[in-house]
Amino acid sequence: MLKEERAAPIWAVFLFCRPAGRCAKEGGFSLIELMIAVTLMAIVLSIAIPAFSSMMAQNQLAAATNAARGALMAARQSAISQGRPVSICAGAPSTGCTGDWSAGDWVVFADADHNGDIDAGEAVVRHGRVAGSGDTVSLDGNGPLRTALVYVPMGHAERISGAFGAGRLRVCATADLSPNARELVISASGRVRLQAVDLDGVCPDL
Repeated sequence: MLKEERAAPIWAVFLFCRPAGRCAKEGGFSLIELMIAVTLMAIVLSIAIPAFSSMMAQNQLAAATNAARGALMAARQSAISQGRPVSICAGAPSTGCTGDWSAGDWVVFADADHNGDIDAGEAVVRHGRVAGSGDTVSLDGNGPLRTALVYVPMGHAERISGAFGAGRLRVCATADLSPNARELVISASGRVRLQAVDLDGVCPDL
């Protein structure tokens, strides 16, 4: 009958291994190995964190740009399909047009009298919030976009006064990106042209 094997006492292993130095090192790290691992980890994080932050800012900028462009296109398409003036502005159905794009809220509404206000009997067509707007991404508009941009049934964009609605809506990221902004430029036909703008990582007023 084979006898059951028993592990040697820990003191016996210690006495046998230490003088000869022949034992394999058991689990764990020495202080030097731990310091090397921490140093390498710090180097990797110093490279990875800025790259990740830049990628996140780039994604937020793209999402906000697509959302803003979609809102303008929705207003133009509504005017063409419904055969009546349709306006878009910064604001919400509850507040009306505020002209403050920094909040990211927008509203598209039927504007029968072409005055840029949501009057009684004028239906809200669509409203929403520009995705990604917040601390990193900001929006700003000039020209008619500071009040309301009116699209007529032919698809042209106009000011409230009836003048050509030449305006720009800027989507900007306060981040180390190049370029760090996109501008949605209203053309003579009412179509939206996208152009990249480099503002050195800052977002000044438009």
